Amino acid sequence: MNRMHNSQFRMMMTYFTLAVAVITFFWIVTNLSTITGWIGWMFSVLSPFIGGFILAYILSIPAGGMQNLLLKTEVAFAVKFKKPISVIIVYLLFLLSIYGSMSFLVPRIIDAIADLVASFPELYQQFMVFLEDINQNEQLPFYVDLEEIITGLLGEDAVNNPLGFFSYETLLSYIGTIAGGANALFRGFLSFISSIYFLFEMERLGSFIKRMMSVFMSQKAGFVLLEYGHKINQYFKKYIFCLIIDCIVMWIVGTIILTIIGSPYAIFLGLLLGVMNLIPYFGSIIATVIAVIVVWFTQGAAMGAISTVILLISQQLDANVVQPRLYGTSLKLSPLLVIISVSVGGAIGGAMGGAVMGTVMGMIVAIPCAKVLMNILDDVVEHRERKNALHG
Repeated sequence: MNRMHNSQFRMMMTYFTLAVAVITFFWIVTNLSTITGWIGWMFSVLSPFIGGFILAYILSIPAGGMQNLLLKTEVAFAVKFKKPISVIIVYLLFLLSIYGSMSFLVPRIIDAIADLVASFPELYQQFMVFLEDINQNEQLPFYVDLEEIITGLLGEDAVNNPLGFFSYETLLSYIGTIAGGANALFRGFLSFISSIYFLFEMERLGSFIKRMMSVFMSQKAGFVLLEYGHKINQYFKKYIFCLIIDCIVMWIVGTIILTIIGSPYAIFLGLLLGVMNLIPYFGSIIATVIAVIVVWFTQGAAMGAISTVILLISQQLDANVVQPRLYGTSLKLSPLLVIISVSVGGAIGGAMGGAVMGTVMGMIVAIPCAKVLMNILDDVVEHRERKNALHG
């Protein structure tokens, strides 16, 4: 009788749990916009600390390498204080790189942008003549209405004053809006300070997480979770390191190519090619199109065609030679899976962390996340195959 009572109780609890799950799922679906708003607000409040953690995580890569070098010196003082010494050295190098960029690179980029903006009226007239020739000669199977395109992208005001969107004052206002003023500076400073604490406390935080897992999880579940956590950490660190190296390579190569071509905006466009390479798959394509358009209208169609060929060759060499050597086989994914993961990651990031920055961050982390999910799926399939083989 007691056994029957227990079975009935378990059945009732199962139905109750299922009912709660269904109600919860229905509530989430009907209040999805509210939930995403809450998540976005939470991320906005915690964004300085999230940024600090991301910065600490990135800098932990060279800091870990520095600690290994200090261990190899076998100097008692260096070995004993390897962590604070490595953190200090890495942050000094980080601040030095920022100072070098602000003093050498940024002024040249600003001059190039100002020069490019000043030449927009002339470039716009050249583009209108070029477009009119295409329409008159019927080189395309459809008529290109620039006013309709501008209206759809920028609004009615841009049609009445198409060059106003590219004016120097307007560009400065956009840059000021993006910069975010004093609030952005304060958040950046808070992120920098918090990153130092995160970097010092990472090992202690990891030990605390392991203790929590040992208390609330079984030994087997904790082992599996730690194993996948280790894989995620390794994938992300290798991906970030290789991504930064690849961006630097494309920045240098792009700048050299555009300098040889004779582009007056070589430094700016080369940096754009490097930075946009952070966005998987789509970033390099967008940056190459922008660079080719600028070269085409500032140096003529011949140089535009030459730059198209050379930049496309450099992109193919990067994708088929440089990246495979950097990433090896550890992050090898099919092109289709890369496109899907980047698109989904960008959509999720845009919904949670803002239209632009959240989308970019979502795209960046999409590939290592997809690789981890593929590993989990492969392990589950292999486990089921072994289980079926034993029972078959």
